[in-house]
Amino acid sequence: MFYSHVLLFHFGCVKQIKNTYLFFCIASLIVVFFATFLEREFLIYVKPLIPFSLTILYLNFNKTPNVFVPISLLIITVADILIYLDFNRYYKVIAILVSLFYFVCVLSLKKYVSKEDINPDTLTRPTVIISAILITYIVFSVTELVFPKLSESIWYVVLAIVSMLSFSIMNFIIYVSDRYEKSLYLFITACSALIADTLLTLNEMYYYSRVFTILINITETLGLYFFVSFFVETKLIVRASQKNDLL
Repeated sequence: MFYSHVLLFHFGCVKQIKNTYLFFCIASLIVVFFATFLEREFLIYVKPLIPFSLTILYLNFNKTPNVFVPISLLIITVADILIYLDFNRYYKVIAILVSLFYFVCVLSLKKYVSKEDINPDTLTRPTVIISAILITYIVFSVTELVFPKLSESIWYVVLAIVSMLSFSIMNFIIYVSDRYEKSLYLFITACSALIADTLLTLNEMYYYSRVFTILINITETLGLYFFVSFFVETKLIVRASQKNDLL
């Protein structure tokens, strides 16, 4: 009788996990379909499905959730709605929300960074230097292109850029320090966020393209998925020396 209850509980959990991932996959396909075949204004109605499904996925896996993760997903939901309502009209609010999103994401990752991770050896690795140069070049190139339209909102632009760079740096530090499993997910998240934000700015203020809209939604969805998946799947890596110390 006991084993039958255990099996039923196990299969119930497995089914719930499968349904959670299925919900996210269906939501992703719906968003890509809308971005591909319908006017972008319709994304207002389906884009919230992505963060909503990821919130469910995260809460199902984490019994003691990091409160900053669902908060960040709620913030980006509101930002996405305003983006597709009227980007130019609500730009200042969008910039504040996006900055707040990145700030909350940084807070969610804070416990994964130690003082030992922030040192000259980590920050001067070739991967970090090359990534920093590329990110800086892309950010300033895009800012230069759209500056005429954002000259009256320059401080909001600076706020959004600083917050995005802070988030990217936090991700790269965790990835390079290599103390946690699945830290590669954060590298993918940072790259996806950079691509999505760059294309969004170009798409809304320089040159509109449906292809850009599709790529924006795909990269943002991937970035959010890998960001949430890091919290779901990550574990502290125990080195051989640490195992010996424990013994």
